[in-house]
Amino acid sequence: MVIALVMAGGKGTRMNLEAEKPLTVVGGKPLIQYVLEALKYSSLVDKIVVATSSKTPETTLFVKDISSNDPAISVLNTSGAGYIEDLSYVLSLDDFKDEVILTITSDLPLITGEIIDQVLEEYQKSSEPAMSVMVPVEIFYEHGLQPSLVLGKVVPSGLNILRGNDTEQDEDVLVLGKIELALNINSPEDILCLEKLWGKSRR
Repeated sequence: MVIALVMAGGKGTRMNLEAEKPLTVVGGKPLIQYVLEALKYSSLVDKIVVATSSKTPETTLFVKDISSNDPAISVLNTSGAGYIEDLSYVLSLDDFKDEVILTITSDLPLITGEIIDQVLEEYQKSSEPAMSVMVPVEIFYEHGLQPSLVLGKVVPSGLNILRGNDTEQDEDVLVLGKIELALNINSPEDILCLEKLWGKSRR
C-alpha cells in the first residue's frame, strides 16, 4: 500500500503571514487543497494522511471537514517540533510499518497526480527502500526562484519516498526538471512567480 503523508504541521514563519501556511489562499484555493486534489488524482496512492500539529489548528479543522466525506483522507496530530521530528514520529507508528510512504509538503500548488504517479513508477523500478526527488538548480534560476538548499547542481523537492520504519534507509536519487516540483511557496515572491506562471498558461 502507498500512503501519502502530507506534512502540514509547521507554522511557515518565512511567509510573514498571520494565517497558517497550508491555508494560504492562492488562485482562490488554500495551498494544501492543491496537494490533496493531486493526490486524489494519483492512480497509485491508496491513502492520504495529513500530519498537522498545535501550530496548525485551522488546517486540522479544514482537513477533518474534507475527510468527513472521504474515508481515504485522515488527520494525524504531531508535535510540530520540525519536519524531521514530525516525520520521525510518524514513521515510528505501527500503522505505517513497512508501508511505502510518499512524503509531500503542503505548499506545492503546481503538483499533479501524473507527476506523483511518475515518481512512484520510478520508485517501483528501484531496488532501494527510499528515493529522494531532486530538481535541477537551473529550473529555479530560469524562473527567478531562490532555492532553499543547493546540493551541487540539484535542489531537494518537496516530495520523497521511503519505507515506514524509523531507521536510516539507503536511497536512490531521482532528478526531474519540473517546475511543479520546484515551486514550494515559501515567500511572497514565490506567490508572484506562481501567479506569473498561471498567467502564461492561461493565455
